[in-house]
Amino acid sequence: MTQPKTIIEEKRFDEIQTWMPTGQGTDLPDALKGIYFMDGNKLPDDCFTMNAQWDSDSLTLFIRVFDPLQWTFNPSKSGRRLLKLIQLTKLVYEIRFQDNTFRRADAIPTVLGLRLPRWIVVFEMNQTEDSINGSTWDRRNRGLFRLIPMGGYILRKIVDQNGQKLPPFDNMLTKVQETCIVVGETKA
Repeated sequence: MTQPKTIIEEKRFDEIQTWMPTGQGTDLPDALKGIYFMDGNKLPDDCFTMNAQWDSDSLTLFIRVFDPLQWTFNPSKSGRRLLKLIQLTKLVYEIRFQDNTFRRADAIPTVLGLRLPRWIVVFEMNQTEDSINGSTWDRRNRGLFRLIPMGGYILRKIVDQNGQKLPPFDNMLTKVQETCIVVGETKA
């Protein structure tokens, strides 16, 4: 039996609403549907969708970063290296929401099938005060029992669940390259 072959595709950011899924038609909570821009992220990845495996009982989202059309990367050498590293380590984010208001969550990374303990590193997600239905999140990284700040950025919803561009979309276009790379659909 042959393994599916992963392909890397180059896509245009100004058309992201046409090729990246938003979660429409899924049981994902409305506050989590859409496409998000990592505004201020220092790493060479830019956008992602929370259209992923949702467990409504535990209020947990499992994002497999290496899945097709899940995450965008800068088409530079550093972006390609980051994408390759994510594919090799099979990076998954387990995003656990505090309650069904979806205002606060911790994202716990799993690498090579091993969940990193929260005392080592945790990625916090908190909706900002002015956030409307998941439109803006403060993303902070913390290590060693949450005592050591390790950077962060603001998540901005740029496309809603219906594929409509939101006001932050045009600002996103000024901060990214014209194109990005993504994991494409797999071929046998």
